[in-house]
Amino acid sequence: MTILIVRHGESVNNQPDESLYALDPGLTARGFAQARLLGERCAIANGMRIDALVASPLLRALRTAHEISIRKDNMPVRVLHQLVEIGTDYTVLTHAGAMEVCPTARPYEAIPTAGDYGDGWSLEVRDPYYSLARAYRVISIVRQSFPEDATVLLVGHGAFNQRLIAAALRCSFPPDFIFSQENTGVSAVNYRAGDNEREVTRLVMMNDTSHLFGTQYASNIAQAVAANNAARAK
Repeated sequence: MTILIVRHGESVNNQPDESLYALDPGLTARGFAQARLLGERCAIANGMRIDALVASPLLRALRTAHEISIRKDNMPVRVLHQLVEIGTDYTVLTHAGAMEVCPTARPYEAIPTAGDYGDGWSLEVRDPYYSLARAYRVISIVRQSFPEDATVLLVGHGAFNQRLIAAALRCSFPPDFIFSQENTGVSAVNYRAGDNEREVTRLVMMNDTSHLFGTQYASNIAQAVAANNAARAK
């Protein structure tokens, strides 16, 4: 399996003007453009393969997922509540609200319960290892929900994605260790069978934004990564 961990496009709250701050912010014009380019990267031949699309129920993540979905023949979007950003202490979109933003959003499989993220907002802000535990749960859900040869793209958030990458790599980093997460930056973790039936985990890509420089450049990067993986497999 390959898990692609992506941050949403630029949101209103990513801008320096704090007077524009919103509780559940949408995308800026630049954010929509970033999401469209990411969607094109996923759709072009020799671009970035995805077999399944999963998103946080927050507005900025759903809008980003929608831009990818419509460029992938309206690929269904599974909404996973546990992907919300660290410190989300407000009610997220209902399924009906999510469908207004992203018509391909599948019905919610479950609402948050104690032990998901509903009881952990203040704890996650104070203790980074609490959010890391949630990230481990997300990776486990993804790996159990899709075929072992699938490529699954997760649309999440800057801070929580740092925990997701650590969990995907089976790591536990100190609180002051940061994985950079630019808007629509792509990180990829691959799992494959190794020697003696041991699984090999590889960080294939980190915070890649080549799609923002043109889809042909992104295609060239994807081909180079694929060639490198094929050479290593031999």
